Amino acid sequence: MKQWKLMLNLICIGLLCIPIGLSSLETKLSGEFWGRWISEIAKRKDSDGNYENKLVSNYFSLERGYLGLETKFSEQVKGRFTVDIFTTDKTHEYREYSLADSTLSYSTKSGSIDGAGLKIKYAYVDFGGLIPVKDMTLTAGMQKVYFGSIYDWSYTLIGKAPSDEHKVVSSSDLGITLNGYLPSGFGEYQLGIYNGEGYKKVGANLKENTDFAYLGNLRVTPITGFTIGGSYMINTVERDKKLDGEIINSSYEEQKLTDIYTRLAYGPVDLTGEYIIKDVDFPDVKDINKTQTYTATGISIFPCLNLKAFLPYNLQLVGCYDIWDESDRVETDKARNKVTASTIGVNYNFMPDETDNPSMQLQLNYTAKKYDEDKSYSDYADGKKDSSQINLQLKWKFANTL
Repeated sequence: MKQWKLMLNLICIGLLCIPIGLSSLETKLSGEFWGRWISEIAKRKDSDGNYENKLVSNYFSLERGYLGLETKFSEQVKGRFTVDIFTTDKTHEYREYSLADSTLSYSTKSGSIDGAGLKIKYAYVDFGGLIPVKDMTLTAGMQKVYFGSIYDWSYTLIGKAPSDEHKVVSSSDLGITLNGYLPSGFGEYQLGIYNGEGYKKVGANLKENTDFAYLGNLRVTPITGFTIGGSYMINTVERDKKLDGEIINSSYEEQKLTDIYTRLAYGPVDLTGEYIIKDVDFPDVKDINKTQTYTATGISIFPCLNLKAFLPYNLQLVGCYDIWDESDRVETDKARNKVTASTIGVNYNFMPDETDNPSMQLQLNYTAKKYDEDKSYSDYADGKKDSSQINLQLKWKFANTL
């Protein structure tokens, strides 16, 4: 039943977008779908109290299904709308309203989403030429977050970009940005104001956060094939005082987020490096047994070797070495950990379209995660979180001008 409701919602969205397409110069319909097999082995305690490797998950899923419309209203004004469809069995909260004695009241309840979920990933308009600065565009709506590698992450690896994987920032958010290019192809920049909560939370689910997130991003390409840059974001989580009685909120966070990014692309070799710093302050926490401030850091090295020029097949060898260190928290904090993840994989690109770009990609990744016992909370140190995972994924995509 819920699958039919999802299909009905998609049809309604499509019908709403038809007038946009008819009044525009050009409209493109596109889609991308990821079918994945996931198998994970992790350490678990047996009946004798000993830890041993056990198969904890083994299943197929539709991890992502992007369906979007890109509309060109004029040479300088363009719009994009994309929904994210995925398989899920997660629960969600909803409000049930009742009317008694002329008084409207509600209660919060939980329900399950069986089979499929739907989120709006992008919904924005690009206004070129609105500001009298050469090559500058103003973008408004649900859009990319221009932080580190997250906004141009092409999923050559099956996993997420480092800042997305470690929940430093979200991949998209509601906001307004200024985007532009430096003269002579020297680089690009972005300045943005966002909600700071990501695309999965809107309205009442914004944790009563009344502060915006402020972002600056710069990429410089001094020579062909070499890029260096950085991102900086100021963000808060929740609000310093609760609305009820102006009570101090100990969960209020002030965050300063920094990303240093480098990329070298030369011939068949593509090497990306990223360094992330997350400084967090809990200004209203006075208990010495609780986290007051901490700094988390991440290092990610991502090489990719394209073998298309050497083999009759379009193959890529990929890898990633990733360290996330959040051990600066106090020892009693359950989030305290230091984890190392190593990934190796291969991509096979096939079914080229009329522009010789592959419409399908078969990916195989193996990832091993290990937590540092001396720098992690006991639940991590006892080995329960150490794991290895195999992902086999088939991606296919299409794009047609209507």
